[in-house]
Amino acid sequence: MGDLPMTNVLITGAAGFIGFALADALSRRADTNVFVVDNFIRGECDAAYKELCSRDSVVAFDLDLTDRNAVRELPESIDLILHMAALNGTQNFYERPYDVVRCSTLPTFHLLDRYGSSSGLKRFVYAGSSEAYAGTVSTFDWPVPTAEDVPLCITDPSNLRWSYGGSKLHGEVLVTAACHQYEKDHTIIRYHNVYGPRMGDKHVVPDFLERMKNGVYSLYGHSDTRSFIYIDDAVRATLMLADCAGAANQTVNLGSENEVQIVDIGKMLLELAGIDAEIELHDSPKGSVARRSPDTTKLKKLTGFTEEIALSDGLRRTMDYYIR
Repeated sequence: MGDLPMTNVLITGAAGFIGFALADALSRRADTNVFVVDNFIRGECDAAYKELCSRDSVVAFDLDLTDRNAVRELPESIDLILHMAALNGTQNFYERPYDVVRCSTLPTFHLLDRYGSSSGLKRFVYAGSSEAYAGTVSTFDWPVPTAEDVPLCITDPSNLRWSYGGSKLHGEVLVTAACHQYEKDHTIIRYHNVYGPRMGDKHVVPDFLERMKNGVYSLYGHSDTRSFIYIDDAVRATLMLADCAGAANQTVNLGSENEVQIVDIGKMLLELAGIDAEIELHDSPKGSVARRSPDTTKLKKLTGFTEEIALSDGLRRTMDYYIR
């Protein structure tokens, strides 16, 4: 694969957005065995996932990783773990906060218990999130674009939005502590607004597209800024980091440096669809950070990664998937 020879790869949350795309890419590599696991609480057992699981290089497990006993059913000999499993989706943070915390913490414990003492594990890659540092940016006016050395903080535990960001913050501490104690290499990847086809719902791009289909042009968090990275680029960067010896025991931002207002995303989608309409603007939910954009200097230095998919092209591909 790269600096590190990885034959047996375990991907959690493999029916979800990033997990599926990683499994799809790895299953096409020669001499790589891909073990995928999901319980479909968020991911979808659709035709694409079933086709993935039918490939000769893929072995699928329908397991709930919040169940310690279920995790024991996974194969013993694993070189690389790509731990993508979590309950994401902004609406879920508010409507299912306990489920979000439970599904975003227990699997990490159980996987580290299962594989921490394994002599074969070479790298544990944890899917972190920019939500973990959102409170620092909004409360302490931390610089944007934001580098990996930003302090992490929870500004308001009573705000249900922190069900996800707090879980991801906790996950970073947990992975670092466990891998130090077990003497295993890890890489924490802080994803920043990955988008694309098959990303599900409860995210700004697919939700706006779904409303567009019904002639409703309402947009939430219109004045906020984000940096969107297309799924193909995110997968390529993830695998570069997983392969990179220099990324061992590092936290690395993964995202785009192209910071745009949410309202501009809505305008671009309408233009791509050939629709001339006014957007109904709504504020973002309480606790949503006004600006978010990663400093990707570290990612580029470690891997030489550069984006290949322009925002307009990625949005068109995403729109083609959701509006057919």
